[in-house]
Amino acid sequence: MRANWRKTPNATDFKWRKNQLQEFIRGFVEMRREFEEAIFEDLGRSANASAQEYQMTKVAAEHDLYHLKTYMKDIHEEAELLFAPAKVMTKYEPLGICGVFSAWNYPIMTAFKPLIQCITSGNAVILKPSEISAACSAVIKKFCDRYLDTNFIRCVEGGIDAAQKLNIQKLDLICFTGSTFVGKIVAEVAAQNLTKCILELGGKCPCVVNVSCDMEHTVQKICWAKFSNSG
Repeated sequence: MRANWRKTPNATDFKWRKNQLQEFIRGFVEMRREFEEAIFEDLGRSANASAQEYQMTKVAAEHDLYHLKTYMKDIHEEAELLFAPAKVMTKYEPLGICGVFSAWNYPIMTAFKPLIQCITSGNAVILKPSEISAACSAVIKKFCDRYLDTNFIRCVEGGIDAAQKLNIQKLDLICFTGSTFVGKIVAEVAAQNLTKCILELGGKCPCVVNVSCDMEHTVQKICWAKFSNSG
């Protein structure tokens, strides 16, 4: 995959990015029922409860598609008098190949939102869904193989062994969503290759309740958050 990326610059083109975002949205709409069924099988979460995760992902793709030209424009800056006459600009370039590790509890959103951003920024992607959400993992791979350009976007399934093999590759960026414990392992291995990391780590989520609050209202909100997404 790295060889294809270095020789074929299509992923950096506006046309490629636009097409992939359009195909993403089309496929995401067409496979909505399959995603909802997979989420229910893995998490016991109903279609109504999954609507938020579905809509947030779809809106992210639509937003990036709408603003794609703006994101790809060079930003002109002021030139120092010392270098005048001169033109100075900020030009955004793709990093290369990104590894995306998604989480089991929001399996669609944590897989696809980073993927969308990688497409928007012109990067190739290797996506590793969580094996804990096995049904979602299978549907995510089916989606990627059916609708996206597999020369630049690959979905690999597997357990910890597959994640470890992906993690040791000389990637240009790692986006990991998961536990703090595993995040430390990912960051440690990535450091050996000087790979940039974006880590969204879970853990304790304390709630501070002030004595002056409306207790009935506060309890309702805490219970909603505590029991959402099947607990």
